[in-house]
Amino acid sequence: MQDEVAKHTKKIYQAMKSPQHSFWEKVKEVAIEIFIIVFAVTLSIWLHSWSDHRHEQKEAEEFLKGLKDDLAKDIRLLEANRHTFIQLDSNFNLIAALDDSKAIDTTSGRTLSYLFDFEERITHPNVGRYEGFKSSGKIGTIENDSLKQLILVYYQQTMTGLQDDESVVNAFQTKMLDLMVDRDYNSTLRDLAKSFKMRASLEIINDNLKGAINEYNIAIQQAKGIVAMIDRTPGISRL
Repeated sequence: MQDEVAKHTKKIYQAMKSPQHSFWEKVKEVAIEIFIIVFAVTLSIWLHSWSDHRHEQKEAEEFLKGLKDDLAKDIRLLEANRHTFIQLDSNFNLIAALDDSKAIDTTSGRTLSYLFDFEERITHPNVGRYEGFKSSGKIGTIENDSLKQLILVYYQQTMTGLQDDESVVNAFQTKMLDLMVDRDYNSTLRDLAKSFKMRASLEIINDNLKGAINEYNIAIQQAKGIVAMIDRTPGISRL
């Protein structure tokens, strides 16, 4: 391109110095050469921009295809963790409802000791691909604004909120376990279940379990929504 510009600039100089052309002929030749230079430079810039944009879209399409695999793994993990928290919520609600006149229904094998079963869950989403793409400043190359916004909300807000709820639930499970370990030797599990500290812990953990279960539902819905939008994105099916 530099050679072309130099060549036409030289022609402009030669046209201006030529004694064989009238003033208006010189103006005409100079105007033509300037037009050629401007057109060539504009075309070169457009082709360069088009090539960069095409490359960016190829990278974005490859990222989105890989993101589908990451989200599929996330969904399986989220559903497993949600199932665990639903079971914990059911167990702890039964413990909270105990009084002297009620016995535990053991027909399903859920004895009182079974109900005092603790399972900590921490969701570690597959964020490597997303973090790499975001840190390289390429998130903006996703042209579908709705898809881009949903991806950002899922990783930056929903996952953070879910992990906060999980941390609270896990912390209270640890406190409840400590109450079991530290209880008086002669104290039964029923006595422990009816104690003030255990009742208070159960009330708090049950509220947070419901919040975590709701966050799991939101996260799963968002992940599936992102996958559905990616499937509708032109170019993905060709990769």
